[in-house]
Amino acid sequence: MELKRYLSTTILAAGLAMTPVLASQAAAQAQVPAQTEGSEIAMEEGKIDAFIVAALAVAETREAYIAQLEGITDEEQQMAIVQEADAAILEAVENTPDISVEEYIAIGEAATVDPELAAQIDARFAETAGEE
Repeated sequence: MELKRYLSTTILAAGLAMTPVLASQAAAQAQVPAQTEGSEIAMEEGKIDAFIVAALAVAETREAYIAQLEGITDEEQQMAIVQEADAAILEAVENTPDISVEEYIAIGEAATVDPELAAQIDARFAETAGEE
């Protein structure tokens, strides 16, 4: 149980770690209070599941690029890898069915300030992890 809790927290954190990167993509969109919008979006059928799928894809992509960065000391090469990673992470979220980048960001931001939403995501992740 402790491992599942750790994993779900890690997945949520990994998903949220990309919020600043993805937020720059959504900056052109009209801004609304993240907690309210994100909580409302999460209540839509299947959005928490889609968020989890996207967060897992983000975490997997992130880990792959972190591995590439290990041992590279050239700043120019590092920046190129980081830019490639940003694009790959954005693509991972865009390719996740039933959730948009904007929805992913809104749900992630809302989960950081809404304990009930965070608990729902955590519970659903635990269920998902138990199914695998």
